Formats: sequence, structure tokens, C-alpha cells
Amino acid sequence: MLEPALNRKRLIERSLLEIRAGRLEAAEKLCGELLAAEPDDPAAHQLAATVALQRDRLDDAERWIGSCLGLRPRHVPALILGGRIARAAGNWPQAIARFERASLLSPNQPLPTFLLCACQLQQRAPDAQPLMARLLQQFPADADGWCEIGDTLQAIGLIEAAVTAYARAAGNSSEPKHRLRLGACLKSLGRWDEAVSAFRSGLTAASDQFEVRLMIGSCLRQGGDPGNACAEFERAVEIHANDSRGWFALGLARDDLQDREGAIVAYRRAVELRPVLPEAHVNLGLDLQHAGDLAAALNSYRRAFALRPDTFGRIAQALTSAKTGQLWLNTESLKKSLGG
Repeated sequence: MLEPALNRKRLIERSLLEIRAGRLEAAEKLCGELLAAEPDDPAAHQLAATVALQRDRLDDAERWIGSCLGLRPRHVPALILGGRIARAAGNWPQAIARFERASLLSPNQPLPTFLLCACQLQQRAPDAQPLMARLLQQFPADADGWCEIGDTLQAIGLIEAAVTAYARAAGNSSEPKHRLRLGACLKSLGRWDEAVSAFRSGLTAASDQFEVRLMIGSCLRQGGDPGNACAEFERAVEIHANDSRGWFALGLARDDLQDREGAIVAYRRAVELRPVLPEAHVNLGLDLQHAGDLAAALNSYRRAFALRPDTFGRIAQALTSAKTGQLWLNTESLKKSLGG
């Protein structure tokens, strides 16, 4: 039998490993064992709060972190966790109070102060701006902290300010996540070239290159460069050939290039992988109709209309205005035809 101290250490280490691996049920079971053996162990209470937060059981998380802080009220990691729990529950005064106490107890540790500033920004508190100025002076190169600020600024609609925060994070880190968030923020502003540059700088180290290729291709396409957009989408479908999003995006780019045959291939693959894509069915129908295959086009239109009736306007316009089409004088009759 292990000595109590060794057994406690082993249970804590195993619990942390399970939490990091996302195996929350196993972590919760280990926490239960630890609490049964050491009911007043603050580390066990903190672990239980962590698991409850990750399982989105906020009442349990608050109960456990409350008892943990009752056992060790000056423990900075517990205060930070308590602030995160309060923030997740929308209890902003409590979140701010806990982050503020953690910041006062550890003034040289950036995380609690960044989290405090993020909460103040979220609540439009007057203290946010002077605190951010202090962060700029004290922790100008803390990438994760400035990413946290960027996330908050973006969430409250201050997109230009978020770009500045993300750019600071990206400039002080080799981690792709900071460049990718900067790229996404620039994309939302329609700053296509800058977004492409940010995405490309994080591409080689990104864990999911498929997603990044989609983002780059989307920026290139919206920025008026369908040729290079098409090349990015082609790389994306090489990475994940079974994801309909890549094929649909590729179809759009090929349509932009007037490559209707290539677009037909892409849209067909998209609807094979995900039949419930009305936009892909409509676009496939348009290209098939343009290619002279009206019967196949009508089949695609019927699938689109069944999935989403508001596609009728595009379908009716295509059928009645294209060279290879049908003239319908009665829209209700056309709807019945598509519905049949």
C-alpha cells in the first residue's frame, strides 16, 4: 500500500493527466477517490472545480472553488480558476474581484492582470484603459495575455483594437494560434491581403492546415484573386478529401474562373459528402443547366427546393432566363413541379 502522501501525489498527477487529455469522466472518478481519502484537501477541491468547469457544470464548479478558497484564500491559481468560473457564469463582479485579488497577490505574474483587464473591458469599466496602459508598460511581450485582450475586444465589437492586440501577440510568439486569430480578425474587416499574410505566417506550424487553407482561399477569393483562391482550395481538398466545405469552396472559385466543368465536379463531390447543402445543389443545377443537361439540373433544383424553399427565386430566375431553360408563366405550377 502506498503511503498517504505518495497516494495523494499519484492521484493528483493522474487527475491532471486525465484533464489535459480531455478524459473528464476518468478525472472526476480520480477526484472522487482523492476527496474520499482527503476530504479537506484544497487541491482535491480545486481539481473537482476544474473538472466541473470543463463539463459546464457551473454550480458544482462554484461550490468546489468556493470551498477550495475557504481552505486557502490566498492561493493564486485557485483565485484565477475561481475568476474563470465566475466569468463563465456571467457573475462579472465576482470574476473581477477574484482576478483583482490574484493580481494583487502576484503583481509580477501577467495572467491574473490580463484576465482582470479582459473582464473590465467586457464590462466597459472605466478602470480598463489605465490597466491596459499598465499592461503595455509591464508586460508588452506577453503573447497569451494580449491574445486574451484581443479575444475580449473582438467579442465586444472593437475589431480594430482587437487587431492591434492580436498583432502584438503574433509579433511576440512563434505559436500559430496568434497569427491565425490575427488573420481571422483582419478577414472580418475585409483587409484581405493583410489577412492572407497573417494566415500564411501561421500556416506551416498550424495543426489544422485544412482550416487555414480554407481561410486563405476565402480571403483571396473575396479580394478578387480567384485563381490563387482555387489553388488554395485544391490544396485543402487534398488534405481532407472528405470535407464538403473544401469542395463547395472549390466549386465557387471554379465558377469565378468560368470553369463550369470543374465546378460541376466540385459541387457533385460536396453534395455526395453532405447531401443537405441547398446552396451546392442550386449552384450545381446552374452549372448543369449552362452545360445543357436540363434534366440533371432540374434534379439538383428539386433537391435544393426540398431542403430550403427560399431557393425558389434563384431557381425560377435561372430556369426562365437562361438559354437552356424552361418558360413557366405560373410560379405556383413551377413550385409544384419542383416539389414533385
